[in-house]
Amino acid sequence: MSIRIEPLENGRLKLSGDVEDEICLSARALDEGFAIAISEGTLVQGRFDNWVDECRFSVAVEGAGIATISRAERGDVLDLAWKIEWISVAIARDLRCAERSEAPQLQRELSIANAGKVAA
Repeated sequence: MSIRIEPLENGRLKLSGDVEDEICLSARALDEGFAIAISEGTLVQGRFDNWVDECRFSVAVEGAGIATISRAERGDVLDLAWKIEWISVAIARDLRCAERSEAPQLQRELSIANAGKVAA
């Protein structure tokens, strides 16, 4: 199980493998950069270079899968060897990634928030 993310023309990303789809990035994401969060824990930062019409990826947080970045005609191609349940794309500036020191506090807050919920 794996997925490949590669840039297409006009600010689009092609997903292939476990998921077959195209993502159209907003003008703001093209200008400011974007982030891709993947269900197995990987966080990828991306940026389109309009001068050379290429996309560049970098792994900001390594998840459970094996991420490989290679070069292609329109820039970087990301291959992720792991089963994917969901992918979320955000403008890089709007992304909030918890620092490791904050993670236990966030888990406690989540546990407390969910403690009172009982299924019917």
